Amino acid sequence: MACAVLGPRGTFSEEAACGYWGKRDDMVVAATISQVFALVGSGAVEEALVPLENSLAGSIKETIQCLQESRIRIRGEMNLTIRQDLMACKQYSLDEIEWLITQPIALLQCQAFIARHLSAVRTEICASTSRAAAMLRQETRKAVSIGNSQTAMIYGLKIICPDIAGEDNVTRFIHIAREKGETKGDKSSIIFSLADRAGALYEVLGIFARRNLNLSKIESYPGRNARAGYNFYIEADTPAGEDLQPVLEEMEPLCRYIKYLGSYLKALPTEADGKLEVKNDYLF
Repeated sequence: MACAVLGPRGTFSEEAACGYWGKRDDMVVAATISQVFALVGSGAVEEALVPLENSLAGSIKETIQCLQESRIRIRGEMNLTIRQDLMACKQYSLDEIEWLITQPIALLQCQAFIARHLSAVRTEICASTSRAAAMLRQETRKAVSIGNSQTAMIYGLKIICPDIAGEDNVTRFIHIAREKGETKGDKSSIIFSLADRAGALYEVLGIFARRNLNLSKIESYPGRNARAGYNFYIEADTPAGEDLQPVLEEMEPLCRYIKYLGSYLKALPTEADGKLEVKNDYLF
C-alpha cells in the first residue's frame, strides 16, 4: 500500500522519505501533519514519515499531539541533515529584498542569517517551504523564500544565498503505522499525564532508574484545556529489545493517562553524502 508525507512536492519530508524507503511511485502528499496521520489512521495509506523534532527549532508539537490522539504506533526513525537556501524568482541582492515568505520552522532554523541580513524585511508565514516557493511565483514584490535545492528546481527559482541555516541543523523523522503487530527495537516512546501532586514525576522516573533504563528524551507540553494539566513525552533506551510491559504496568497506577507508542530501532547516524542516514530493517 501507499505511504504518505507532508507536502507539497519538494519538502524535506519527501527527501527524508526517499532516503528512508528509496524512490516510491505510491507516495501521497498531505497538506498538514494532521492530515498525514488521518491518512494512516483511515487506512488510505499503510505508513508515513513525519517530522518529530529539529535540532535548532525543537519538537514539532503537532506531531506529538497527533501521536497522543490517534491509534498510531512508531515503527522507526531517521535523521536528515537540513540545508536551507534563500531563493527567489530573480537574482536579487540582499539589500533589494522586500518580502520573505517562509514556513515557521525554517524561519527559526535561519534566524541568525535573517537577523544579520534581512532584519528590516517583512515576513509572511505559510504552511510549508514548498508552499512558500509556489507563492513566490505569484508575487510582484522582490520576495524570497527558504527551502532546499529540490524545491528551487521544481518551482524554477534561483538560489541567491546557499546554506543559510545554523550549523548542525538536523531533523528527526519517525516512521508511523497503524496499531497492529509488535515491533521490537532498542528505543521506546511513551506519552503520559500525572496527577497534580508533589513527587508524581519523580515516582515515574524512578521506575526507569531502578531498571537502569536511560531516558534519552523527556518533554512536557500542555493538554488541550487548562484542567487537563501537562502531558509528558518520553523516549527510553531499551537495550536488547527489553520488554516494557512490566514498566507500563508499574506506571499505570501513578498516571492519569498513559499511551505506549511502540518500540523501534534507534537511528544510527553515519556521514554519507552530507546527510545522516539510519541503518535499520525498514530501509529499502
